[in-house]
Amino acid sequence: MATDATAALGSFDEYGMAPRSSRWAELGRHARRNPLGVIALIIVVAFISLGAVQTVSHEVFDTAIAPYDPREINAPEQLQGPSWDHPFGTNQAGNDLFSRILAGARISFLIGFIAVFLGFVPGAFLGIVSGYYQRWLDYVIQRSGEAWTAFPVLFLYLAFITAMGQGLRTIAIVVAISSVFGGSRVLRAVALVTKQNEYITAAKALGASELRILFRHVIPNVMPVIIVTASSIFAVSVLAESALSFLGIGVEPGTPSWGIDLNEGLENGRFFPHLVIFPGLAISIVVLGLNLLGDTLRDILDPRLRGTLN
Repeated sequence: MATDATAALGSFDEYGMAPRSSRWAELGRHARRNPLGVIALIIVVAFISLGAVQTVSHEVFDTAIAPYDPREINAPEQLQGPSWDHPFGTNQAGNDLFSRILAGARISFLIGFIAVFLGFVPGAFLGIVSGYYQRWLDYVIQRSGEAWTAFPVLFLYLAFITAMGQGLRTIAIVVAISSVFGGSRVLRAVALVTKQNEYITAAKALGASELRILFRHVIPNVMPVIIVTASSIFAVSVLAESALSFLGIGVEPGTPSWGIDLNEGLENGRFFPHLVIFPGLAISIVVLGLNLLGDTLRDILDPRLRGTLN
């Protein structure tokens, strides 16, 4: 009996959690139940990897990943259709479209990363604090957010362009500020609901401090909402950057960007459809992957949804 008990205890780690083998089995079970989530994870990992590699080192990207220089002008090969040498064809300047789409992941990745980690995450924390503590802190945070949302974001962006010039920095600042207040409003509502649960009342009755309740009970229980909203913010930021670049008020002309490639393909898109098909597919696939991954993680992490997946 003692030997059996020791063996049973030895199969668990020091924290009393399930053994690692069962964790991998659980991950495999989730993967089988969510094949779309696995595909979305692959898309998002590939997108983030491309963006991160270019951000860290252009040389590694140019020599090891991109088959051609995405900025290299090659007039004799302009407007060629898809081929073995150019899988996505070439554009008006003779740029390899496949290389430009790979390079365009950098701009979208940077904008999404800034929007989530410099905008949404601080805003989400402010929203949780606002909903949990309420009183004057809630008033200050929410009135600040309402003052920002009272002005159309596009007009504010044009004002920033006038003051700072057109480019990646201007887009990043406006998107990050917008994400702060957007995240604040969403998470405030979730925190208001969460603080009414019985386990919060029980923690207070046992003498837990407000700070402990906030970090040990409230934030972990709203984490699924944070993950889903963060993926949506990332996706919206990718769309926003592409739309602004498509309109000609985003990043500088000539920069590898999916929005710029779409804009440049409009003139000859009727006769050379690959000019608009591939940049449009890049935007659609990445945005869809981000949204599907967020939904899948919510279904896995939210205790209320566990066991409901088919």
